[in-house]
Amino acid sequence: MEKNKLIIFAKQPKLGKVKTRLAASIGEEKTLKVYYELLAITKFVTSTIEVDRIVFWDHLMDGSSKEFEFGYRNEIQETGDLGFKMEIAFQKEFQSGAKKIIIIGTDCPFLTKEILQNAFAALDHSDFVLGPALDGGYYLLGMKEFSSFVFKSIPWSTEDVLSLTINSIEKNNKTVTLLDSLCDIDDIDDLKFWKGQV
Repeated sequence: MEKNKLIIFAKQPKLGKVKTRLAASIGEEKTLKVYYELLAITKFVTSTIEVDRIVFWDHLMDGSSKEFEFGYRNEIQETGDLGFKMEIAFQKEFQSGAKKIIIIGTDCPFLTKEILQNAFAALDHSDFVLGPALDGGYYLLGMKEFSSFVFKSIPWSTEDVLSLTINSIEKNNKTVTLLDSLCDIDDIDDLKFWKGQV
């Protein structure tokens, strides 16, 4: 039976290895605490959605599933740039029998269960769904059939990711639904916005 799937891309919570732009401002230890908080929010938001949940880690290590234990499958990301990693993850999950697939990261504390549910619902009438991030990227991407073109020729981690992805979808004569724009936590300004300090 075909199922809806939610892919979560995550990095192992290791000192000095997460949110390096934020760490340049507040230090590695505080940044790691922020990252643990973001992981906990991601788990809370995703844990009650009735879909298959798969966490793709940057690498696996002992105890890696402690953050996402029950109700989650743990996989490892392919080697390559972000686009290639996401492309292979989508391909694998569609091949294993998925009806709709959505991918998120772990750096958007404003994500809600309702937004995820709306994203899956949007795929009833659109080929793609995108959650725009305020920095020009996206916090969510969803599709109902495997389409590799959305991962090609995109300059990842730039302010052009969202617009170029939309252009790519439209150029291929596909439809896309845009969700509410949300803030990702990448640097000190994002953190202040999240914590209400601005």
